[in-house]
Amino acid sequence: MIDFSNKNYANILAAQLSRIPDTIDKREGSMIQTALGPESWYLEGLYLDLNSVQKNAYAETAGGIFLDMLVAERGIERKTATYAVKKGVFNREVSVGSRFSALTGSGYLTYRIMEFIAQTDAGYMYKMRCETAGEIGNNYTGQLIAIDYVTGLTSAELTDLLSAGTEEETDDSLRERYLATFDVASFGGNIASYRNAILAIDGVGAVQIYPAWQGGGTVLCSILNGNLKPAGSELINIVQNTICPPENGETEPSANGYGMAPIGAVVTIGTGTELVLNISLTVQFLASVQNGETAYKSQIEEKIEAYLETVRQSWGAMLKSQKIEYAVTIYVSRIIYAILDIPEIVNVTDVTINGSASDVVCVENSSMQQVPVLGTVTINGS
Repeated sequence: MIDFSNKNYANILAAQLSRIPDTIDKREGSMIQTALGPESWYLEGLYLDLNSVQKNAYAETAGGIFLDMLVAERGIERKTATYAVKKGVFNREVSVGSRFSALTGSGYLTYRIMEFIAQTDAGYMYKMRCETAGEIGNNYTGQLIAIDYVTGLTSAELTDLLSAGTEEETDDSLRERYLATFDVASFGGNIASYRNAILAIDGVGAVQIYPAWQGGGTVLCSILNGNLKPAGSELINIVQNTICPPENGETEPSANGYGMAPIGAVVTIGTGTELVLNISLTVQFLASVQNGETAYKSQIEEKIEAYLETVRQSWGAMLKSQKIEYAVTIYVSRIIYAILDIPEIVNVTDVTINGSASDVVCVENSSMQQVPVLGTVTINGS
């Protein structure tokens, strides 16, 4: 690539003035310097444009719409933001399409009833979709307020998350998927073809693939949602029906090739199992810090969660391209290192995870795929 970093106003002007004989006045304020100044400024802008064109011509440095156009040449599209789907519980029947509002810490959100689920002792249950795309619709649980009057409605509550909402795919994630298509050729039901097809589905953030997990012709694909947490039933069904749907009236996936999976392959879509990590640690603060265990607890939790996020990002990465093996390990030393990034903390000791001072190795096989998530954090003063 051409280095345009030195093509700035000062350097361009100096280069032009160097070509003028010294017998001519080139001092600041002179006619020559005044004439060349605006041109040098204009040329700097042209070099900035050239640098932008050059960077956006390569996947490693392209971004935004330019990256979208590059990856399209490999048949890849950026995954759009998805909508959270949650369970709503009402004391009476409510019409599909009815809208309800919820007051959250981020303001009002609106949820629309999509589908009736069941009637139980708890009430009438419905699938409800947040009308705002992204992660914002995932976390609220509590009372709903009817936007349109519903006769006899005295109780309306939003409960379980059925399918997590995700943000639009980032440049880094899209670039990683694009470059992965060059590592191993995607062909006829090999691991790369399953991986690329599943990761291209909106809402999917990672996948582990286990061929022949129940004998020849069977494949297990365990997915995480776009937030790198276990996928809800809604997303699992979407991926199942895209890759290997059941035949009409059946519940098991069909080997007859109705989805992306090749004929003869029975593909089961599952998801990971949460491994809750309850962490206890002793923290030494600067002498000037008062009540640090309480004042800095949220910052410590954020640092630990940020580390666990990096661990989950490698959840779907195989150790070797020719060996089906995944490794997800939470290191005590990395937790300490993350917390020590807080300037007011001097030392971190006595770290235990679920009561043990050892590193945690998650189970990753065809029987169980564990996903580390943060539980409670107990901070002891030194």
